[in-house]
Amino acid sequence: MIKHLLFFVTIFFTCLSGALAQPKIQAPGGTTYDFGDAYTGNKVDRLITVRNAGTDTLRISEVKAQCGCTAAMMTQKSIPPGDSGKLSISFNTSGYGGSRPTKQVYITSNDTSQPKLTITFNVNVVNVLTLEPKFFSFNNAKLDTTYIRTITVSNPSKEAIKILSVNATDTEIKVEIMKKQLMPGEQTQLQAVYHPTKSGTPQSNIEIVTDNKVQAKFQIPVYAWVNRK
Repeated sequence: MIKHLLFFVTIFFTCLSGALAQPKIQAPGGTTYDFGDAYTGNKVDRLITVRNAGTDTLRISEVKAQCGCTAAMMTQKSIPPGDSGKLSISFNTSGYGGSRPTKQVYITSNDTSQPKLTITFNVNVVNVLTLEPKFFSFNNAKLDTTYIRTITVSNPSKEAIKILSVNATDTEIKVEIMKKQLMPGEQTQLQAVYHPTKSGTPQSNIEIVTDNKVQAKFQIPVYAWVNRK
């Protein structure tokens, strides 16, 4: 009789223990991160710890980034109680120069108390050089007439930038930059002289080459609308 009672008690507590066992997802470093500064065009890669603070195996069913500029994945999809895995985040800064974007990564798991964990991060995306305005425009131009436009080129970075060359892809455009080296916080003028000999709406580029290893080349769009008369 006692043996049967002990057997049923053991079965009861085993079932109770199984019913109470639950995975619990945690991000020990928090759910909001500042990834610091990054130059435009570079990728920012980070590893974030994800821990199972529960009593049952944590199973990751999906890792989804907010947009295509971010790639995210878990180093392991099954995390035992008390163990940890890593969330790998890779953010492409292209197109975000001069801004501080905030993005999210969503982790879906079998933690019923928190089925979806949201990781938020931001990056301060820095241009090696900034341009104002960001392109050259020659609208309503006339044939065989000379036009001059200027762009202010600034160095917002913490290092001196040497400008090695400035070239236009359109042979009818002549370009000149006033300073060949910019100290941090310094600016100069880039001048474009356009003398159109053909009508139409040509588009071209002006390329700036610098000695900066991170962002060595810049493409400045040039738009024109040349009338016959």
